[in-house]
Amino acid sequence: MTQIKKRRLQRVTLQAHQIVPILQINSVITLTADQKHYLCNVLRLETGAEFIALDRKDGWWLAKLVSLDVAEIIAKLENNSELVAQITLGIAMPKGSNIESVIRQTTELGVRQIVPLFSDRTILKPDNEIGKQKRDRWQRIAEEATELSLRTYVPEIISPQTFRYWLGEIASSPILKYICVISPDAPHLLTHLQSTLQKNDLQKTDYQQIAIATGCEGGWTTKEEQIAIASGFVAVSLGDRVLSAVTAPVVALSIVSAFLDTK
Repeated sequence: MTQIKKRRLQRVTLQAHQIVPILQINSVITLTADQKHYLCNVLRLETGAEFIALDRKDGWWLAKLVSLDVAEIIAKLENNSELVAQITLGIAMPKGSNIESVIRQTTELGVRQIVPLFSDRTILKPDNEIGKQKRDRWQRIAEEATELSLRTYVPEIISPQTFRYWLGEIASSPILKYICVISPDAPHLLTHLQSTLQKNDLQKTDYQQIAIATGCEGGWTTKEEQIAIASGFVAVSLGDRVLSAVTAPVVALSIVSAFLDTK
C-alpha cells in the first residue's frame, strides 16, 4: 500500500456505479460529466495527471487520467483518518437550511451516518415531503466535506424519519447510545465516555458503534427523553450552557472524536 504523497493531490468522490466491480489496481473509471468538468476544466488537469479517488467506503486510490474521459487506478493509498468507532448522528432537524451546516461540520469531525429526524418540536413534520433533490444535496455536501477534510469514508445521509421510528430501529442494537439533554442531573458526555470506555473496550463489537441524538430548537420533550432512555439511550449533558440546535451536534461530535483520537 502506497503512502500518501507529500504534494497535495485533488480528491474526487466516486459514484456508486463507478466502484462496481470492486476497485483494484488497473481498474478503469469512466468519469462522469461533473468529474470531467472539475478535473479538466476547473483544475485544468491534462492527460497523465494524477488525483485521489475516494471509493465512498474506506479506500483512497491513486488515479491517473489516461484521457479526458477516463482514469485508471494505479495504486492503493494508505490513509488512517477515520475514527476507531463508527458514529451515527440522529439530529432533530433545525429550522431552515441549518442542517446543511451540521452535515458539513460533523462530516469533518468523523461522523459515519446522519439521520435527519422529525421530533415533536421540529417545524417540519412527517407529512412534509423531503424531496429527493434536497436529500441529494445533503449527500453532496457530505461528499465535499469528506474530500476537504481528507477522510476516507463518505457519511451516509439517511432519508428523514420520525424520532420514534429511529429509536425502534436501533433499540435492540448492542451499541452505545446517547441522547443529549439539558437536565442538570445528566452526566457530561465526556465523563460518561471516560467511565464507560477503557482502551481495550474499543476492540469489542458493542463499542465500535456509537449513536448520538441531538434535539431541535426547544430540545426534546420529556416524553421523547423517556422513550429514548427506555430504548437503551443514556441521557447526557454537553455542559452547563444551553446550545443551539446547530451547535449541539457539532459539540457532541467534537467531544466523541477528541476522546476517540486520544485512545
